[in-house]
Amino acid sequence: MNDVKNLARMADRVREGLRQLRHGRYLELSRQMTTLTDRLQQLTTESRKMRASIARGWLSAAHACCDNLGRVLGEIEYSLPRIRPLAEKSQKEIQTLPVLVDELDGLQKEFDGIEFDTSKNTLSVVTESITLQDIYLGPFRIQLELNKLDQLYYSSPYFVIALEPNPAATNDSVTHPHVSDERLCEGDGCAAIRAALEEGRICDFFTIVRSILNTYSADSPYVRLDDWDGRACYDCGRTMSSEDSYYCEHCEHDYCGECSTYCRRCEETVCLGCSGQCSHCEEMLCSNCVSKCEGCGELFCESCLKDDLCPNCTEEQEQEDEQEESTIKESQNTSQPQTGTTEVRLAG
Repeated sequence: MNDVKNLARMADRVREGLRQLRHGRYLELSRQMTTLTDRLQQLTTESRKMRASIARGWLSAAHACCDNLGRVLGEIEYSLPRIRPLAEKSQKEIQTLPVLVDELDGLQKEFDGIEFDTSKNTLSVVTESITLQDIYLGPFRIQLELNKLDQLYYSSPYFVIALEPNPAATNDSVTHPHVSDERLCEGDGCAAIRAALEEGRICDFFTIVRSILNTYSADSPYVRLDDWDGRACYDCGRTMSSEDSYYCEHCEHDYCGECSTYCRRCEETVCLGCSGQCSHCEEMLCSNCVSKCEGCGELFCESCLKDDLCPNCTEEQEQEDEQEESTIKESQNTSQPQTGTTEVRLAG
């Protein structure tokens, strides 16, 4: 796209977008100031209520005012850093058409071409194929919405679109560790991106975004590269992330939450295949915390065993012992000789 007229046409659209951006800045500053004014009014009201409560000795009401004051002060503290840059930023003239034409010419040389959609009023470039830690993510289209530049201060006016998507196994909307739903998590690059757009440095904007795409920060990814391809549950085969996987020390495999449990005694994580259930109290246990009943051979926890017998076998054993003891007593009673006086009559 070396046609100077086409570059001039694009530059004119960009310049109009920059005008809207400046207008958006003033609107956002006005909105933020309105919010701050409301907070200051709340601060005044709560302060008045607190003075009245103290004067009347209403300590509970004074305490409630303290809570409200703390909340309002926190909101003001949050608002000030957002307002200050909008109010204090030095005003620069919007770039002239010749300067913007040079910007666009440099942009197409940097990216080996640019795309301009007149119907959607979008300016786009395509990055080279990106690979991070041996994971191929493919090329991305960085698409700047010129009609949405005025939304810069509360939304993103551009999209990052994967052209050969290789999304994370656990989340199809994540096509890059720092891109979700075609929105870039800018991180520390937020200020640089905003400044480039505010000053009309269009080429710098696209190169900054490309630089972020070529960088991986393990501190704040949507999905870590270590989990990009996911892990398969050893039992059901479902793909899962490291946060959703559970390692069984007994068989040394990873399992999903539905195929794993934990021992209610030692609290060790185990898969369902390496766990057992007490046949009496029905608690899930690992193989180290269950024992077989010597009577019936079923599995039981230590609390439900008495002399290596389960409650049922213990009861049967006690009944057998009682019956045997009763039989012995009866036998002893029948085997003893009878004693007494026998009357003898003599014939006369």
